[in-house]
Amino acid sequence: MRITWLLENTEQIWGGVKVALEDANRLQRRGHQVTVLSRSGPPRWMRIECAFRQVQDFRSEHLPDADVTIATFWTTLPWAASAGAGKGVPVHFCQGYEGDAPEHGALRERIEAAYRLPGVQHVTIAPHLTRLLQQRFGITAHEVPYVVDHDVHRPGAERPAGSPLRVGLVGPYQIAWKDLATGFAACRLAHAAGQKLVLVRATNTAPAAAERDTPFAVEWHHQVPPARMGEFYRSLDLFLGTSNGADEGFFLPAVEAMANGVPTILTDVPCFRDHAAAVGDANYALFVPPGDPAAMAEALVVAGGMPDVRGTLRERGLALAALYHPDRHIGALETVLQRCAALAPATAPAAAGAAREPAPLRLVGGDRDEPPALLTDLRAQLCAAGERLLRDGQPGPAADALAAAACLSHGDPLLEREVAAARLQAGDHTGALRTCDDLVARGIDDEALQVQRGHALHAMGRMAEAAQAFRAALALGARTADAYNRLGVVLFQAGDVVGARRSFERALMLEPQHGDALANLAALPAA
Repeated sequence: MRITWLLENTEQIWGGVKVALEDANRLQRRGHQVTVLSRSGPPRWMRIECAFRQVQDFRSEHLPDADVTIATFWTTLPWAASAGAGKGVPVHFCQGYEGDAPEHGALRERIEAAYRLPGVQHVTIAPHLTRLLQQRFGITAHEVPYVVDHDVHRPGAERPAGSPLRVGLVGPYQIAWKDLATGFAACRLAHAAGQKLVLVRATNTAPAAAERDTPFAVEWHHQVPPARMGEFYRSLDLFLGTSNGADEGFFLPAVEAMANGVPTILTDVPCFRDHAAAVGDANYALFVPPGDPAAMAEALVVAGGMPDVRGTLRERGLALAALYHPDRHIGALETVLQRCAALAPATAPAAAGAAREPAPLRLVGGDRDEPPALLTDLRAQLCAAGERLLRDGQPGPAADALAAAACLSHGDPLLEREVAAARLQAGDHTGALRTCDDLVARGIDDEALQVQRGHALHAMGRMAEAAQAFRAALALGARTADAYNRLGVVLFQAGDVVGARRSFERALMLEPQHGDALANLAALPAA
């Protein structure tokens, strides 16, 4: 099969990105022709064995011919669904439902619209996601078992509980539904009750201020390469899984910890409870209510002090993790992709003698047929004129020339983005916003487009809408210090001082010496 994967960003170490890239490598090893397309450069934290291309966007002309094109995040779904003939059956690899995440609240209607796109085959990695897609969208999804790399994640010798107790917590504190705050609170309560512990913390984001203020020791592991995570887990006495709801698709670190023989304490949420159907009981973890630090602290003290409890959790956790083997996963995924590829419509052979050149284009109002080359030349001349006018510092006339070229380009979105950029530069903020909104209405949406919308709305004094556009850009693209600083500025001008402060602080978490964010935070009125 020819298989294309679409990933927004492969430079950041997220579990879902890691699994998709590992699957691309596995499928390549099994003899398939695999290409990964991403808006970012290749990852520096793992080796890619298949073809990799960085692209500006996922327009059809940037996609190789394929049997299936796999979308991995809701923003890539419209691109896969509209790729067109020759690009393969669109497949959505769903590792979690984005619409329930609090930070995506303003985007929920668009996320739901993406899930309802016709002609897409959906693949899920957990039973609760299969149920969710059926109940909300009437989608019958293909379900495949998830995967743990057992070459990396393997049990060490059984550990006697140390003093202090080494308690593992993995993930970004800044994502609300991961609810790492409950894990910190549980450790504070256990510490106050006399339990000696050190929190062993792995994260790929800068630590939040709340993570720094602890009465117990914290051992930091930042941006650990996936190949080194087994060593991290095997250093633990216990692992905490704190996710607080259905937003969590699978939470790979919990099962990775089990594969390394680490006893786990998990919240009672669907992604953790679903494993019971696979092993026949729920003795693979101590379950506590989500958002309940007292119950988690009690479980931590009990497991830390009772070797028999830890032994049972270790044994049952190893049995569960063994079910998520790469061979089982990739075999099931390969079978599903083959079934999806078989759904491609057959191309009927042309009847003998039926092939003919397309009819020449007739210009309206003209007295004769003109060849398409005339319009191609005219479009090229207008584009060249627009670029020349921009270089000469005349963005207004440049925008007019580029807009005329766009009219001859059958709705070329790249050219229309250039029109919007030129109108912004010329101060025509209403025209720039109209062009951006036209692109969004056609299903074209990404970080750069929302940033353009945000700048136009900001210049027009529509601060609340500008903030929404910059939030959408953050949800669609990279969470950089510049992006959070930009959001903070419009939130302050909209009167949301608390939100502005939070955004500037997030910018400084990512880049502590960000000059603009430092100055903006210092300029805020006292809380």
